[in-house]
Amino acid sequence: MDRKKKEKVYPDNLIHNGEMNSKVGVKVKIIKINKDSMELEDYFYLKKFENRIGTIIEQNHCNSGIDTYRVEFDQNKFGYFYDKDFVLTARD
Repeated sequence: MDRKKKEKVYPDNLIHNGEMNSKVGVKVKIIKINKDSMELEDYFYLKKFENRIGTIIEQNHCNSGIDTYRVEFDQNKFGYFYDKDFVLTARD
C-alpha cells in the first residue's frame, strides 16, 4: 500500500521564501517617525501611531516580497504598516 504524506497548504500571505513567517499575534511598538525621510502623506498617517503599542492581527505577503501588517491598538483602532515602521516588544 502506497501512502503519500499529505502536504499542508498555507495561504500565500503566510509563506515567505517557502517557509512559514507569521507575526500574527505579536505585540509591536511603532517607531519614532522621521518627517524628513518620507512623503508628507505617509508622515501624517504614521504620526498618529508613533510610540503606540499594538498587536499584529493580519499579515499580508505581496508578490513584490514586501509584507504589510494590520496592527490593532484599541478596540476598532488599527493601522497598516511595513516591517520598517515598528519594533517587536518583549513577550509577556
